[in-house]
Amino acid sequence: MKTRYEDEQVKVMSGEKDWYKRAGRNPLVEPGFTPQLMARIEEAANETSTRTSGLHRRFSRMAALGGLAAILLLGALVWPFGPGAGLDPSGRLAAVFKPSSGAAAVTPSVSPSASPPGLGLYKISAEFELGGLKYYMPLPLDRNKSAAMAVETSAGIVWSPPPPVVDYLKPKYTHNTEPYTLYLTPKGHAELSADSAQRLYVFPLYAGGAQSYLSLGGLIGAGDYLLFFSSSYTIGENEKRSGAKLHVMDVRQAGEGKIPVPRELLPLDETYQVYKSFMAVNPEKGEFLVVYYTDDGRGSYTQHNKLYDIATGSAQVLSGEITTENAERPSKLHYGALTLDSKDLVTIVHYEVNGEQRSTEVDMKTGGQWFYDWWYEEYGEKIDDSTIKKFSR
Repeated sequence: MKTRYEDEQVKVMSGEKDWYKRAGRNPLVEPGFTPQLMARIEEAANETSTRTSGLHRRFSRMAALGGLAAILLLGALVWPFGPGAGLDPSGRLAAVFKPSSGAAAVTPSVSPSASPPGLGLYKISAEFELGGLKYYMPLPLDRNKSAAMAVETSAGIVWSPPPPVVDYLKPKYTHNTEPYTLYLTPKGHAELSADSAQRLYVFPLYAGGAQSYLSLGGLIGAGDYLLFFSSSYTIGENEKRSGAKLHVMDVRQAGEGKIPVPRELLPLDETYQVYKSFMAVNPEKGEFLVVYYTDDGRGSYTQHNKLYDIATGSAQVLSGEITTENAERPSKLHYGALTLDSKDLVTIVHYEVNGEQRSTEVDMKTGGQWFYDWWYEEYGEKIDDSTIKKFSR
């Protein structure tokens, strides 16, 4: 028998509450399964659960999802990262990226008593745990702290604060008023603030016109390199995203007195949302693996792949079989001053390069089938993609 808490989740995810109805949008046309939206779904589903036991159940379930938010289509990675997006991209929904990878922001603290000391006039902070160390980013009250991002690289912690936005209550006209900026802070320096950081890069505010704005997506730390997503959106329209791309930046240049310049690694489109498509970084080998599928017209799918050398941008197609398996690993979940033992469910990909077997964790599950499979295992119901309601602002 399901508890009241579980019944609430079913209501939210099945459409009996408004959040999931909004979640059925096509992220390639309009904002879809954004981290902001999915976090609100999770928050609505848990609004009646306030006891410690309820928190433990909530966190345990989230950890079991692994990168569930990431499987809610590639739109959750790229297209929705405009104004107002990004609520808890790796917290309440267990990360758009793989758990504990430092690929996205860890859940900001929701407890005032848990705020780090020394905030001064700042009233809120986004908090992160990267490489086993805790960091906090002090922010003005008018910022969406859950849109803050930080990852670990060989050069230090690369982070981006959420820029200020206007017309937040008018979705078609909501936009940031300042450009996105990347900063670099030494590892172990707990406070992520511009006063004590090196400014790495300032993105353009506009993207090809006075009404079009550049949107910065999730960050991925890959050793000496930073990977990030970007797209553009035009206000006054149905916030259609365009020009979605994955970029790479050599963060070592910052230590050499140079300004790191991002370069495009690959453009992104609907292809990466089909079936069980995914992306994975192998930091030890400096590789970025993309696996995607096409419908063969006979009720099955054909697997395709590209393996990118992050340093050079060159790509090759692997001829061997690419397989995945699920694994668990111990982890810690933090909720204010409360820390709970849990487990992360991660997916490992196995592939072969020039006769050498390699394995790494899947960072982003971008195909919709990952979510459909999880839903069936959780609730015993199959989702018909054609029945998902579309929503237009």
